[in-house]
Amino acid sequence: MVKKQMIADLSLNTQINDVFFLKNKEFKVRRDKKTIDMFFKIADKTGEIEAINWDVFSDKVEKLGKIEFARVQGHITRKRSDGTLQATVSSLTEIAPLDLDYSDYLPQSKENLDELMQKIFLKIDSIENYHLRNLLKSFFNDPEFAEKFKRAPAAMKVHQPYIGGLAEHTVNVVNICETVGNIYKEMNRDFLITMAILHDIGKIREYAYDKVMEHTDEGKLLGHITIGIEMIDQKIKSLDNFPKDLELMVKHTLLSHHGHFEFGSPRLPSILAAIALHYADEMDAKVSGFINIKEENKDFKEKWSKWIWWLERSIYLDEEVILKNKINEIDPV
Repeated sequence: MVKKQMIADLSLNTQINDVFFLKNKEFKVRRDKKTIDMFFKIADKTGEIEAINWDVFSDKVEKLGKIEFARVQGHITRKRSDGTLQATVSSLTEIAPLDLDYSDYLPQSKENLDELMQKIFLKIDSIENYHLRNLLKSFFNDPEFAEKFKRAPAAMKVHQPYIGGLAEHTVNVVNICETVGNIYKEMNRDFLITMAILHDIGKIREYAYDKVMEHTDEGKLLGHITIGIEMIDQKIKSLDNFPKDLELMVKHTLLSHHGHFEFGSPRLPSILAAIALHYADEMDAKVSGFINIKEENKDFKEKWSKWIWWLERSIYLDEEVILKNKINEIDPV
């Protein structure tokens, strides 16, 4: 089935008639305690918008709640001050997934994924420590693992939430760690780069990303840190004479890379490489997430964004305009 209409093509008063992924479905009963309205988002690889299906029959709620892909008919009825759209839907017809090209519905990194993976392989080859290099190769020499790693998202929201996001995020964190190691000579480069590559491996099982991107049951119940520890434990057991003290350091660094108990780290960073990895990871996540906010607000005609929940602040949107004007100014001297 050829998709002709993308979210990015929609604007105020546009008629909608194409297949979209339905997400974040919620049914609300009005004050009359009878009328049910369906609030959800329609999405594809170019974005997502809010949608409302008014006056849903009660006997249709269960079926509508299970639909993933549907032909959506309706129109864009509202455009907010921040540029976001809202659709009013008149008809939803379920579409069999086998008829779809899922690449139309999965956002993807702008980077070349094969080139990103090649950068990771080159870093692995640069590791001089025999045990750490073998640990890395035990993962990345497995074609099935490498393919899953290449395609996995780095997150569902905030930073790199798209196909190839994990590889992109990992390369960024590795590059930051290389710089940190060049500044602080006390840092063991082999260990820090190894952990930069391995710190988020659990995300290949935390998320499903073949048809749509969503958390797996394992991801919801365990999270990628716990999954990653299990994966590393299994690999180390398969390697000959992996040093026990080095194993503990590897596991500690992975367990502590979120840096705070409230952010999901079972342990706080207690070795040099662990604290460096935490801040490298946080830097890429925050900067990449900030860039995403700027992109999402490109049509917002205000100097400040709306409140950003994960930053606990609004952000200033005029910096590029100001800096561009200043850069282009002619030196009066």
